[in-house]
Amino acid sequence: MVIKHIFELLKGKLWAVQYDAEKTHELNILQDQWTDVQWLLDFFDEHEEDLNSGFYEKYKVDDAIEITMDEADELFYALEEAENLDALFKPLNDRDYRIKNFQKQKAKGSERKTWLRIYAVRFNEGYVITGGAIKLTKTMQERAHTNMELKKLEIVRDALKLNNSEEKFIDLD
Repeated sequence: MVIKHIFELLKGKLWAVQYDAEKTHELNILQDQWTDVQWLLDFFDEHEEDLNSGFYEKYKVDDAIEITMDEADELFYALEEAENLDALFKPLNDRDYRIKNFQKQKAKGSERKTWLRIYAVRFNEGYVITGGAIKLTKTMQERAHTNMELKKLEIVRDALKLNNSEEKFIDLD
């Protein structure tokens, strides 16, 4: 696992994890997935029951794809242009009101009920992006893909606590 600075304007404030098995960091992977019509079609076909479970309004797969792509564009733009990342990232647990180091965080779209999530760990007044998901259920534990994001948050949080230094972070080429 390597942690990389991702936006020059947010250097020292925003990083993303690149896991050993991946060719790029997690934010790039999310951008690729959430803007890829075929990837989204496969995802919503696989999770169509969740899409229509009533947690969100019921959507046709084609509409869900369009909504996801629009919200992804807005979310990635907000992240890149953020002057205050604390306004974008919120504690993963909605009952947490204090921000603290090594806290699990989420960023989501501006719509009241959006299913897009970017997950991060709060670190030295910045954020390390660990991954993200399309969350169609009430809890992350209900589905394998969101439960995996919880595990990634814990792995990265534990690694950051163990090392607690930016010295091993690298810049993107």
